[in-house]
Amino acid sequence: MRTASPWWASLIFGIGLLFILLGERLFGHLPGIRMGLTTIGVILLVAITGLRAFTMMRSAGGRRAVERTFFVCQVGVLASLVVYALTTRWGVNLFGITEKGAGKWTMVLTVLWSIGMLGSLVPMFMIETSLGIPLRTAFDLRTGGDEGVEYYRVREIGWSGITIALATAFLMTTCGVAKERNVQRDVSYYKTSSPGESTKRIAAAQNEPIKVLLFFPTSNEVKEQIRNYFDALQSASGRLEIEEHDRFVDAELAGKYKVTKDGVIVLVKGTGDKEKSQTIEVDTDIEKARKSKLRNFDREVNSQLLKLVREKRKAYVMTGHGEMTDPDSIPPDLKGRVPERRTTVFKKRLGDLNYEVKDLGLIDLAKDVPEDATIVLMLAPTVPLQPAEWAALSRYLDKGGRLLIAMDPKADPNLGELEGKLGVKYNPAPLTDDQAYLPQRNTVADRRFVITTQFSAHASTTALSRSVDKGLIVVDSGAIEDAPFSGKGEQPKKTMTIRSMDSSWLDSNDNFSFDSATEKRQKWNIGAAFEGPKLKGEGGKDKDGYRVLMFSDSDLFADVLVSSMGRAAVVMISGPLLDDAVKWLGGEEVFAGEVVSEDDKPIKHSKSQDAVWFTLTIVGAPLLVLTLGLVGTWARRRRSIKKTAEVKL
Repeated sequence: MRTASPWWASLIFGIGLLFILLGERLFGHLPGIRMGLTTIGVILLVAITGLRAFTMMRSAGGRRAVERTFFVCQVGVLASLVVYALTTRWGVNLFGITEKGAGKWTMVLTVLWSIGMLGSLVPMFMIETSLGIPLRTAFDLRTGGDEGVEYYRVREIGWSGITIALATAFLMTTCGVAKERNVQRDVSYYKTSSPGESTKRIAAAQNEPIKVLLFFPTSNEVKEQIRNYFDALQSASGRLEIEEHDRFVDAELAGKYKVTKDGVIVLVKGTGDKEKSQTIEVDTDIEKARKSKLRNFDREVNSQLLKLVREKRKAYVMTGHGEMTDPDSIPPDLKGRVPERRTTVFKKRLGDLNYEVKDLGLIDLAKDVPEDATIVLMLAPTVPLQPAEWAALSRYLDKGGRLLIAMDPKADPNLGELEGKLGVKYNPAPLTDDQAYLPQRNTVADRRFVITTQFSAHASTTALSRSVDKGLIVVDSGAIEDAPFSGKGEQPKKTMTIRSMDSSWLDSNDNFSFDSATEKRQKWNIGAAFEGPKLKGEGGKDKDGYRVLMFSDSDLFADVLVSSMGRAAVVMISGPLLDDAVKWLGGEEVFAGEVVSEDDKPIKHSKSQDAVWFTLTIVGAPLLVLTLGLVGTWARRRRSIKKTAEVKL
């Protein structure tokens, strides 16, 4: 189709736009290059638009109408660029827009120039595509005749382009509005954790009130969540004084406790020189706070309260014998047989319980257990301890020491002289169960992932016994058995705190199957607590003797990667067991109890539960559908017979 202007005029116009795009987007951080490219682009756009005006004025009839259409489109592009310029820093400063209002100003003008640009470029591109290149390689300013000019087709294509552009603009605007007006509803298991039993006990045991200072903005959703938590804790304990403060209004108080931002909670105990304080920081944005602190807020408060109400204690973890806590010390010839495990969560929980974790190696232990040790922890040594080390541990217990022992079938099973002192021994035969176990790989090896709900009413299993429906998983465990007592003095009080289900057995031949001739199903001991006889303290008063906790599975305290609801986390499969165990060993059983967490819990089914679900889905559901179908068919036939009988009558 013949036109007054050549096709390459639109190409140059597009090149001008490309220069502006490169200058503003790609080289926006380089003022010199940006200005050069943008200037060249603007010059090209203005020149081609002027050329369109010239060809429009010098032509007539259909040619003039076509040129006018191109001219209007190009003027629309220039006008859109002017609006775009007002969204830049230059435009904002030109109209004196404040920083607060700059966001809305930019958003509105961006929508306007985007719609204008689309409404101009799309019709122009579609018209150029329909006109083609032939007969349009040079200027044709003839004023007579409209041969080869189809203006009506050009007009219809132009309107179609505008329709497409406006539809696209509407879609963009709709997406923008949807983003701004987005409403989310979280249907996961979420709420701010409530005060747990342990936290309530810590607060209630204090002789003087604990002040809770909340430094939050006046109106804040996170503050309301935090306030509700402490109100509930105050009602349960009666030992809290809750105050709300603005860090700017109460600048002196904020400075005293080094509060430099909103979202800070200060716990204060005592006055004057005896005053102690601990700080908890929470994000003031509810979406961020719920993902970081609110779900486990009770655990955070519990940890800070323990730091507030007593001094830090020391927990000595034995090393140098290939323990789970010291995998580097495993002998090379045993590395293939003994799995390497990590205890990062274990050590972190000890820190949360206000214990300083220190290593206790072979050289130090052979001499004696340090005097400042509150508890000593031994997790599955693969190398046998020396007699001098067992003797040191025995002397430590005689002085009222506290010891946690976790054994493992793949580690050294000996207890040295503690076997006769405590009256127990360790059987390393793997505990197996073909009924109460956790399916993992759907092989017989899964039977070593034994589930139990058998907990005694002991202070070291307080939280476990109150959540018996959840159960406890032991992996590749052995068993604790009675042994003759050969120690000096009175025999310790022995309590079996955790037992397996009565369907389990010790797989002595390691074939994962129950052999009735040589093996026995019964409740095997997994955890045991020992309390030594009373000792004479200062002033002739009695004080508690030694305390020992022994477990037949060291994996209870190992790191485990758990995936739930698309999220992965490293946890201990023993849940609250360590907390209550350490509190009992440290003589703080009054603080034992559940610490509430609202994290999404992974769904775990035992083998029997999986069998029930399998039956319901494979058999139950089809039977239900078949029954409904038969009932429906029978009802329809009955109505049909009834109608036939009525017609005959």
